[in-house]
Amino acid sequence: MSLDHTLILISAGGVLLCMLAVLRLRKHLFSGALAVIITFGFTAGAVIVSKDVLSYRNLADETMVARVFVGAHSEAQQYLVSVDTLNGEPLQSYLLMGDQWQIDSRVMRWQLPAARLGFDNLYRLERLLGRYADIENERNAPRTIYLISLSEPFDVWAWLRSNSVLNEWLEANFGNAVFAPMVDGAQYSVYLGRSGLFIRAENPIAVKALRNWSA
Repeated sequence: MSLDHTLILISAGGVLLCMLAVLRLRKHLFSGALAVIITFGFTAGAVIVSKDVLSYRNLADETMVARVFVGAHSEAQQYLVSVDTLNGEPLQSYLLMGDQWQIDSRVMRWQLPAARLGFDNLYRLERLLGRYADIENERNAPRTIYLISLSEPFDVWAWLRSNSVLNEWLEANFGNAVFAPMVDGAQYSVYLGRSGLFIRAENPIAVKALRNWSA
């Protein structure tokens, strides 16, 4: 059973317990009220945690997780970068300064012996930022950085990072970052595979940009 299914079952079980607690409240006021408080609190917590965890994607087979579109802006070293995270939300556009765009990610990795349960490691796209090719510009020029994924009111990843005991079972850390040149008209796809994130060019402009960049 996958982690997604496990979380859904826990949340569904919580809802069922809430219904039973309400039925008990009709016959036994005190114990029923206590049961309602406990079950509703448990279910609310389970739903909040599940919603945050389900915003991550399984690090399993190769999957496209974003499309990136680059357009030139009126000023030098400024580009309008649009990101489609393929999760049903509208295309988001950002003004980036620099020569390259970069996407960072978060990761939650299962440690032994929990990994033996068969749960996949989880990744989520985190930030989009602009990079400069020149090291002096990278140190001194204006920087642009944006969050492209927001956590729920309860951030499971941040909570895990602050809890050394739980990190022995589920490690929360920053994943790999991918970056590519910003060239007017370039289109890229970001994929998630077993080794993390990687980029593919999606049109001739992006192919040429990557070829010139790596030459």
